[in-house]
Amino acid sequence: MPKSTRVFSLLLVAGIAGLLRMGSVASAMSDPQIPGSAQLEKFLTDQNIWGPDAAQVFAYFDRWRSEGESSIEIFYDRVVGGTKFETPEQAKVRAERMALVMKRPGAKLSPLFATSYKTALKRKIPPLQVQSARFMEDDSYRVEWKREGAEFLKKDLAMRAVTAAYGPPEKTTTEVVQARGDRRPAVLTISEYVGGKIKFVQSDLSPDPNLVDRVILDVPAVTALVLVSH
Repeated sequence: MPKSTRVFSLLLVAGIAGLLRMGSVASAMSDPQIPGSAQLEKFLTDQNIWGPDAAQVFAYFDRWRSEGESSIEIFYDRVVGGTKFETPEQAKVRAERMALVMKRPGAKLSPLFATSYKTALKRKIPPLQVQSARFMEDDSYRVEWKREGAEFLKKDLAMRAVTAAYGPPEKTTTEVVQARGDRRPAVLTISEYVGGKIKFVQSDLSPDPNLVDRVILDVPAVTALVLVSH
């Protein structure tokens, strides 16, 4: 075989081997179909953001998706669906339906999240309670998950700690939420990351407006990252 042909063959084999190695690395990385998935994973596994009961919420995240929710709001002590119902009856129907699917065991977390929340997942804790409730901020009716004594979001999470860890938000907006009656409206400062898939919300009605009042998560994006086979 001519020398030039041997050299070309060796280069071709090396190139194929390199592509195979790249493919194996890519397969172990975040889902390429979800833009910013690596950064979103960092947010979702950050123990400085989430309380010890967040793992239970993530394990049942697909129940929100099955009900057509596009986003949910995670507070310190409760998880609130993004859908706003006009009447308590409408919210009650959704809550009763979700309560039935919540009786099934939680879904299996993807390896990264199972490892990150290993300690929390070993704890024996009561199930989440599904209920419909009036959302006082705008007087809508929502579906909520609660559990006595649960901590889903760090209670003392300051927005400055988030920006120190992840840099300034990609987008910051202000939203004025007016409730019925003469109550003073809530002024929300919403800081978005990962193309809006995670939003940190501060409220001027909070005892300390510098703290994060809630975190809003994109249901389809988070479900695809957190759970196996979603």
